[in-house]
Amino acid sequence: MAEPQRKRKTKSTQSAKAVERPVGGGGWLLFALMVCVGAAAFPVAMTRLSSDALTPGAFFAPLVGWLATAVLSLWVTRPSRFGGDRIVVALTLLLLGLGIVEQWRLGTWVEAWRAWRAYLPLLGGVAGWLFCLQWLNSDRVSALLPRVQWLCWLGALGVLAALRLFGRSYRGGMFLPGQINPTELVKVLLVAFTAAWLPARTEALARTVAGVPVPPLREALALAFLWGVPLAGAVVVRDLGLALILCLTLMLMLCAATRKVGWLAVGLGAAAAAGWGIRFLSAHSAARFAVWLDPFQDPTGKGWQIGQSLCAQFAGGLWGSGLGEGMPGTVPIVTSDFVYAALAEEWGLIGCALVLAAFWLWIWRSSRVMDTALPPPCRLLGLGLTALMGVQLVLNVGGVTKALPMTGITLPFFSQGGFSLLTTLLLCGLVCACTNRVHGSCR
Repeated sequence: MAEPQRKRKTKSTQSAKAVERPVGGGGWLLFALMVCVGAAAFPVAMTRLSSDALTPGAFFAPLVGWLATAVLSLWVTRPSRFGGDRIVVALTLLLLGLGIVEQWRLGTWVEAWRAWRAYLPLLGGVAGWLFCLQWLNSDRVSALLPRVQWLCWLGALGVLAALRLFGRSYRGGMFLPGQINPTELVKVLLVAFTAAWLPARTEALARTVAGVPVPPLREALALAFLWGVPLAGAVVVRDLGLALILCLTLMLMLCAATRKVGWLAVGLGAAAAAGWGIRFLSAHSAARFAVWLDPFQDPTGKGWQIGQSLCAQFAGGLWGSGLGEGMPGTVPIVTSDFVYAALAEEWGLIGCALVLAAFWLWIWRSSRVMDTALPPPCRLLGLGLTALMGVQLVLNVGGVTKALPMTGITLPFFSQGGFSLLTTLLLCGLVCACTNRVHGSCR
């Protein structure tokens, strides 16, 4: 009689161990994504190497770097040590790989082969990404956020102040020497600050009258000051896209924290009113608004960029001209703000739909795993960063396709820009760290 009991006890112990082991999932997807990136890179490589006098090292270095990043990410997030969502990790690697391939095709990495400094943002972003995967988890993030919340707020103000004091005007915006625009960091810093500041005030901010948020005066004034100052700073440095992103992201975080849809309605109304009023702030903003209404009123002047973008998207059709076979150089600033037009021309409507589907899966999966089991600061940080990614995606694609006025917002992973790529990788690393529950499971 003792033997069956011992066997039953052993089986229950094994079952308990199986439950305690973190479930990662997505390992098979990582391998599939490597195949996808390789399939996208192959036709580009054949086209460029047959037409350009390039050394193989100069051409393949970024792709080899991505492959090394994918292998290290796979090793760091193995199920035995990582309790987070590996599918989010895999989708991040897919988007990073496709973005590198697109900039590879546009010649960005080839031209920067001799300028080693051009690779520093990518290396810094990958280092931050791997650091978040290896050393951070939901408990550590929740413990760290309250300690650094005011440093994050002051850091965001410091970036805006430095840009105002030392920046130079260029194409309607302001840049530091070397064409550096560090405002991407402001977004992450303010989301981190808000994630630590909101949990203690959620109950007060959740008060409503007839569905309209009516927080106590003290909390309302504090919120208006703490976010009004950075928003004013964004307007001062002429980054109206940044102000719009911050406004929408804050409202989404308030909606997630209080579970009151009224905050979302307030945010959308404020964004619409701000978007309409922005055109009166400067001649550059008024010109962008006029171009959005009718880009063909001045087709060879101010409407040239959006006009060429629309023509490229129309030329791509359903299936596109093929990777490496289009003429994306006809679109001004195609490597940065208008990289989606290059995608539409060569990848077609089907290819763009697949890219947007990958973004949507990343956003949906990231928001899905931010459940109530996570500590409030960690949950709000993950949801805020996910909302930040979604808002930036909508504003960029909407601007390029003329569904929305152009705001100068970059497309995450795909647009050229050192701080954009670095910040996007850091953002994704923090989101994956928030899903990393060492004693739980994430499916």
